[in-house]
Amino acid sequence: MAGQLGIDLAVVLREDGVVGALSPGETGVVHTFDHPLLAALGIDELPGTGPAVRACLDWSHGTVHLAGALGAALLTALLAAGWVRRQPRGRALRITGTGRQQLGALGLG
Repeated sequence: MAGQLGIDLAVVLREDGVVGALSPGETGVVHTFDHPLLAALGIDELPGTGPAVRACLDWSHGTVHLAGALGAALLTALLAAGWVRRQPRGRALRITGTGRQQLGALGLG
């Protein structure tokens, strides 16, 4: 998940020790699932295929967002919870009112 939300989530999860610091293209592991964001979204494990975490350069902002199984799990959970919606065209996401409230309550907005 790219864009400002994807970057913000990557920063928070890195600062809170969920994942380690990564450079673009590097892979890593999830150190803990004990985090309010992951708990709120029901993420307590990842599928065993592929890298758990991959740092992907967000070309529009010049910094990394999370890809890999964790990035996919975050996107899937955010969509399922109704916190974000896909825009009709392209890959852009829109944060919903509910998403703003929930992310704000977690200190992410």
